[in-house]
Amino acid sequence: MANDNLKSTQDKILGIYSKLQKDESIQLSHMAICMALIGEFLKNQGRSRFRITRKMIMKNLQVKSLSTYHRCMKDLVRKNIITYSPSYHPKLRSVVHFV
Repeated sequence: MANDNLKSTQDKILGIYSKLQKDESIQLSHMAICMALIGEFLKNQGRSRFRITRKMIMKNLQVKSLSTYHRCMKDLVRKNIITYSPSYHPKLRSVVHFV
């Protein structure tokens, strides 16, 4: 059972990587945010939906601009890599799901 979950997680990450690799419009900032999102995905044991904050994603990234962060998240949604349900409440986290 644990092996099935590990295989599913690996397949999901490889699928994300494949989508990013095929898209010539993907920039380094998109890749950096995806890597941070994958890290959160793994911390949440590969659960399909997980919660994030902008602060936690931007903490260790080369992406320091809020506008770059929001543009990249919007692009990743538009490119059908993630679904993103932002929370506008200061204490609630936004929900992300890899498509």
